Amino acid sequence: MDDTIYTHRQTVEIFHIEFLRQFSGKVDASYYALKGGVNLRLFLQSVRYSEDMDIDVNRERVSVDKLKKIVMGILVAPGFMSILKTFAIDSSVLLDMETAKQTQITQRFKIHLKTQSGIDLPTKIEFSGRGFMGNVVIEQVKQQILRFYKMPSMVVPHYEVSSAVAQKINVLAKRTELQARDIFDLYLLSSQYSDKSDKAFKLKEETIKTAHENIFRVGYVQFRDTVVNYLGPEDQKIYDSERIWDEIQLKTANFLEEYKNGSN
Repeated sequence: MDDTIYTHRQTVEIFHIEFLRQFSGKVDASYYALKGGVNLRLFLQSVRYSEDMDIDVNRERVSVDKLKKIVMGILVAPGFMSILKTFAIDSSVLLDMETAKQTQITQRFKIHLKTQSGIDLPTKIEFSGRGFMGNVVIEQVKQQILRFYKMPSMVVPHYEVSSAVAQKINVLAKRTELQARDIFDLYLLSSQYSDKSDKAFKLKEETIKTAHENIFRVGYVQFRDTVVNYLGPEDQKIYDSERIWDEIQLKTANFLEEYKNGSN
């Protein structure tokens, strides 16, 4: 057993990675793509831990019933449980299957991880059947993350940086409830993005404009509670101030201006 004591955020991340490892062994890499915060964390230099994991799937290849069978099979497999126990996770318990969405568009699996110390950590894995939105590449998960957890290498299909940027701008413009994490994620992605990046799809100018306006509608308190609390201790020291949040908003707004001009 690994004697390292992991934080709650790290424990959830361990589960996400090991689930992806099992999933990649059962589903062809061309049939799915990792997106959202976990994608940013495992591939695009994000310092923010994610509470949940989002994956796009090809519905022509992976039906609702087939996906449910695969996911349920992974979660209850003795081998998977044994792997989790090496990280002091006693079990994973699937909850609310009666109320969780299981539709052609959305399949949501609500999970509680129970640590060996008795802590209950909720997470969910959500699959979207709307189709792929951007360029998908197959790459190795960042070695520094895997080394930290003493895990072997693994490859996963995921959205590259230009697609991740476009997806985040689109989400920031269209959410009914604005999220500080979308702004922070764009702030982090801005240093990796180039005007020369291969744009997977073109956003409407109105979408970019709305996203730009929404940046300044999210206050520091939400940023502190939903982003800073999902950073490691050292990064919390860096980002936990209203002044830094103001700078993040301004830099992200400037980035969207440049993005809009580059799209014209």
